[in-house]
Amino acid sequence: MAKRGPKKRLTVNPNACVEPLKSMNIMIAGRRTSMRLEPTMWDALEDIARREGLTVNGLCTLIKDRLDEQIRRRGPGADNAEVTLTSAVRVFIAAYFRRACTEDGHVQAGHGGGDPFVGTPFDLPPLDELDRPESGTGTTAATLPPAAKPIGPSESLRSALDA
Repeated sequence: MAKRGPKKRLTVNPNACVEPLKSMNIMIAGRRTSMRLEPTMWDALEDIARREGLTVNGLCTLIKDRLDEQIRRRGPGADNAEVTLTSAVRVFIAAYFRRACTEDGHVQAGHGGGDPFVGTPFDLPPLDELDRPESGTGTTAATLPPAAKPIGPSESLRSALDA
């Protein structure tokens, strides 16, 4: 697989949409094969590999080895309907990120506090940052139109969305 280069930081594109599958060649235990995944899945696979100190090829080889071992352990009489490597990779990606979605993980990410936008591109700066214009110019919270004013801690998200 051609190296796509390290990502400097994870960014969320608010204009992102579902894209067609993208075929890429990968090496599984030294043998070239092709997989078709959504670009978001390729990005997730790269993120996991980087976090685990592996290459995408190495991670896919490990997934394939685990898949083969599961089939071997089930034995010849078990329902061993073909599970493709692509399917196994998608399941692995979902399971990897679900495992990270513990209550502690959600708390650390700021989830569950009534504001699902925390840590996303929709997150608003604190009120005091909007009240301090830089270099004597800029917009303060007081001068923002009503729809652009930040949500105060006592306002519910629902009432702000209904406004």
